[in-house]
Amino acid sequence: MNARIASVIFATLLALPGVAAAQSATDYKRLEPMVGQWRIDVDLKATPISQATKASGTEDCEWFANRHVVCRSEAKGTTGTYAQMRTLSYIPAQRQFAAYTIDSLGTVLNAVGQGSGDTWTFSSQAPLNIRLTMKIAAASYTALVEFAGADGKYLPLSEVRGTRIK
Repeated sequence: MNARIASVIFATLLALPGVAAAQSATDYKRLEPMVGQWRIDVDLKATPISQATKASGTEDCEWFANRHVVCRSEAKGTTGTYAQMRTLSYIPAQRQFAAYTIDSLGTVLNAVGQGSGDTWTFSSQAPLNIRLTMKIAAASYTALVEFAGADGKYLPLSEVRGTRIK
């Protein structure tokens, strides 16, 4: 009896990494809708580091190492060119997603969050309380970046609307 119980426990322990790997693969695949080429419209709000402006351009998002989606965008507007790079990842150890964004204004956002249906919400606490909300559909997406003021109310920093090209 003891040998049979030990065999069952051993078999269960061997199967656990496979179950975790299968779950991680499923979570990584949730990033798939972002992969492709997009036409984007950027609406930057006035902040201490930038003036309000609008720009249009393109964004290319592709898989990196089958675990991350890397998006590079460039948009031109009346104040010049705006460029951004965003990486979306799944962190298995934390069971959450991450968004890391840098842009030509010197802005950096490193945030973690979750996806529920077509809405993804990421947040960052330092140095500002920033929230990124993405709504992703098959042919379009929106990405709204907001920061919380001293009163805790969120104010918009930028909004990007993407339409799938391919």
